[in-house]
Amino acid sequence: MSWYHPSSLLDKVFETGIILKGISGVSEFLGGLALFFVQPSSIHDFLVLITQRELVGDPNDKIANIILHSADHLSTGSTTFIIIYLWIHAFIKLIAVIGILRNKLWAYPFSLVALGAFVLYQLYSIYVHVSVGMVLLTIFDVFIVWLIWREYGKAKLVKSASYYSAKLQ
Repeated sequence: MSWYHPSSLLDKVFETGIILKGISGVSEFLGGLALFFVQPSSIHDFLVLITQRELVGDPNDKIANIILHSADHLSTGSTTFIIIYLWIHAFIKLIAVIGILRNKLWAYPFSLVALGAFVLYQLYSIYVHVSVGMVLLTIFDVFIVWLIWREYGKAKLVKSASYYSAKLQ
């Protein structure tokens, strides 16, 4: 089995970005797993507990209020949607990451399509409700798409060179 081996600084940046996507995928899977086993009311109670002290000090704390507002909308139906969303997102990311790190040529177009779809959704989300976090995530993802495209070109050249050298022997 052949694993991805970075040879330049940009390759190392690419590898780091791909590994971060893998860590993100594992985190999403684990988050979905936690939501599967924990009741929405327990999540709400926990979030109230961790934000209570902050809100006593500053009732207008934006982050604490966003957390509480999000918790207010948790229900069994929305939790099920979130779990399914997280698991699908994690599954797609992990397939892409493992495929690229194992030097599988199919993983590059798969990753480009999947991450491109996520970027389009993120752009829509930014259009509906601007969020600094979403803007930063989208910029990072666009950079990763570019790196995947770059690496795909290099991987195709290596595959075709290997193919033709094998044919000549």
